[in-house]
Amino acid sequence: MVTDSNVTELFQQARQHLKKQQIGDAIDAYQRIISLKPAEKKAHSGIAAAYFQLKRYEDAIKHFEELTRLSPAEASPYINMGAIYNRMGEYKQALSVLRKAVQKDKKSADAFYNMGIAHKGLNQLSMAVTAYKQAIVFDPEMVDAHFNLGNVYLEMKNHTQAHLSFTRTLEISPQFKKAANALKNLNTETEKEKQKINPFGRLVDESALRKKNISSASKILSPEEREKDRKEIHDLCNEIQDAAHAIVDDFKKGFTPSLLNLNRCISQGEKHYSELEEANDQFQKNVNSLHNIRKLLKHKMLELRAHEEMVNAIDVD
Repeated sequence: MVTDSNVTELFQQARQHLKKQQIGDAIDAYQRIISLKPAEKKAHSGIAAAYFQLKRYEDAIKHFEELTRLSPAEASPYINMGAIYNRMGEYKQALSVLRKAVQKDKKSADAFYNMGIAHKGLNQLSMAVTAYKQAIVFDPEMVDAHFNLGNVYLEMKNHTQAHLSFTRTLEISPQFKKAANALKNLNTETEKEKQKINPFGRLVDESALRKKNISSASKILSPEEREKDRKEIHDLCNEIQDAAHAIVDDFKKGFTPSLLNLNRCISQGEKHYSELEEANDQFQKNVNSLHNIRKLLKHKMLELRAHEEMVNAIDVD
């Protein structure tokens, strides 16, 4: 006959084995409990954690799956499975179970944190940013979420936001060595960037010119050449203005609405997940569109600078 005292004694044995890092013996104790009381949720949770320590991930998942049947309203078994799938590199499977977790608990910082890891693993960087930000909304002191967010921004070449994330990480946990090193490296990289040559040229070094006996005077244009020069500059400026207006317009009508829609699909539950892939595709299209317009704007600005240098060029004997 199974008694509560039998089960209690086995739990005590399992705890003692865990304290001594005797994981296999702890698993044996949990298995005996489950054989006596198959619906004992604490035993399933304990043995799953023990299997996880041994990196027996499939065995751990089986017991977390059993917990989803024993406690269908709880989010934690789904979150734990998501974390394990992330550890296994099964990021799509991780997202699948983590979405179920969010259906159970729409304000779970742990669920969104693990979703951030999964999206990062799938190279869906913008969605990883959104997931980490949601985790931080629900747990502002989640230091790993701030640190991981900084790493994603770093990969996206958004150094300003990366700096803010790493700084916030250290505010919460001053001894976080990885964040301190990341911030140090970022500051060094930023300083190097500042020292690079400006793409629009630099001031003339008069002393260097004197040493080379080179004149820095402007080229004298004929009336016809000046009229042609004015027209070319006017056309380039119009193209630059059009590109700048296009960036602003794309932000207002494309990028911002698609970002808000993507965030809505992630955070508002089951009925929106069917729209998630389409929302992400649209967001990526808007990101690419902005990137292309930005490249065009930069190209036209360089054209304008090149035109100026060509007009002012003087043949030196």
